[in-house]
Amino acid sequence: MPERILVLDGSPAGDAACGLAACLTPASDGGLTLLAHASAAGKQAAENISLLAAEALQQAGWGAGYSVQPDLVAVVTGPGSFTGLRASCAMAAGYAIGAGCPLVGVTRGEALRSDLEAECARHGELAGWLLVTAARRGRVFVERADGVQAVALADWSPLPGRWLVAGDAAATLPVEGAVISGLTQPTAIQIAAAAVARLTGKLAPRDALPLYVDPPEAKLPAAGLRSAPV
Repeated sequence: MPERILVLDGSPAGDAACGLAACLTPASDGGLTLLAHASAAGKQAAENISLLAAEALQQAGWGAGYSVQPDLVAVVTGPGSFTGLRASCAMAAGYAIGAGCPLVGVTRGEALRSDLEAECARHGELAGWLLVTAARRGRVFVERADGVQAVALADWSPLPGRWLVAGDAAATLPVEGAVISGLTQPTAIQIAAAAVARLTGKLAPRDALPLYVDPPEAKLPAAGLRSAPV
């Protein structure tokens, strides 16, 4: 178990957009203890996640100017905000290189998976869980245990069976007979726990790169790119 874990999450999109940075250490019961936490709502918070990271590190007494550095950086790779993911994954990669420690990425569903599976077991006879999070207008990301897809709400075809539906956009997805979960987005402890599981081989390997489910909205100019300056 790493002794000092820095967690970064800039994934939430739409009205749920926010940024999170936190510092954690192992607890005596085998879990994790939250030492420091910095968060802010809005798209700008996710884009400026480096400021939140600096605040959390200062609270914990880690990083530049202190005698200790994190020995694991964990980042949420998606699905979510294109800009938020790009900023947080880049920040995480840069900090891990500077600190000389491992970088581990997890998806939002991987961070919540243990709790979602436990909730499914309590309800019984469910087909599984769906984590529904905001994407572009009229669209959502739907993550399951076997992967993630982006869907237009107008084109969604309900899945057979009864499902546990969680996430910040759970109420927008029509799922017949759904059990709505109170879980919306992962906490720093859940993200860190999933990252440790991946680091120790309990989760399959995954590159700590943004999980871009939707293609970028930016398009090349119709007339093509300008020629390079001479």
